[in-house]
Amino acid sequence: MTESAWLQKAGNLHKKCVQKKAEGNGNKPLSGADASSLQTIQNGINSSHGISNITYQQAWESLEQMFVWVKAGQKTPPLTKG
Repeated sequence: MTESAWLQKAGNLHKKCVQKKAEGNGNKPLSGADASSLQTIQNGINSSHGISNITYQQAWESLEQMFVWVKAGQKTPPLTKG
């Protein structure tokens, strides 16, 4: 996966997490589609949160850390530049 594709996919899920938190639903579990997206994002950088039923708040926190790693170049590889 390219870094730009990863950032786009992670950014979309991050926005959804922020929205859910703003609606007061941060403690709700991720939908199946969002959980699948998070897994794809994590697999793209060989990372895993290890929580089976993750909430939007937890996903947001995890994404915040993953953004730091990717933007610092710590996850390329497995991500490719571009």
